Amino acid sequence: MDSTAIIFLGSEKDKGVAEKITAFWKKNGFAIKFEVRAVSAHKAAESVLLAVKEYEKKFKNLVFIAVAGRSNALGPLISGHSKFPVINCPVLCEKFDFMDLLSSVRMPGNVPCATILEPENAALHAAKILALCDAELAAKASQYMAAVGKEIMEKDIAIKKEFLKK
Repeated sequence: MDSTAIIFLGSEKDKGVAEKITAFWKKNGFAIKFEVRAVSAHKAAESVLLAVKEYEKKFKNLVFIAVAGRSNALGPLISGHSKFPVINCPVLCEKFDFMDLLSSVRMPGNVPCATILEPENAALHAAKILALCDAELAAKASQYMAAVGKEIMEKDIAIKKEFLKK
């Protein structure tokens, strides 16, 4: 099945986050088709909603990722008008003491979004969601998680040996 992720950026300034997400999929062999768009929930909400409806008609196994900073209305806008899951991957600003995070975690009722701060974790979460309807992607996700577990076990053994010598 074609597993697809649509990454909506709040503006072109957010493209670095999209690059990290898509690089994770490519590096780890996740066969996820994706498109990246630069839109604005505040300034062009109608165009966002039109795009969401187009993607819903076009794809059967779909997840949206909203990458926006400041006041993140993008994820909730998508979630409130789509049957597919939405992941917020906010762009945070130290200048505001990271208070802009609140607009991604405090959602209004009936517009659920998972909020994940690290782009690579947002990418993995999207892969796991899409894997629910894609056997090949599910196998790849299992393989990836097994490799992560193996690496941790190897590091554990090395640490244990190191401290036994002391």
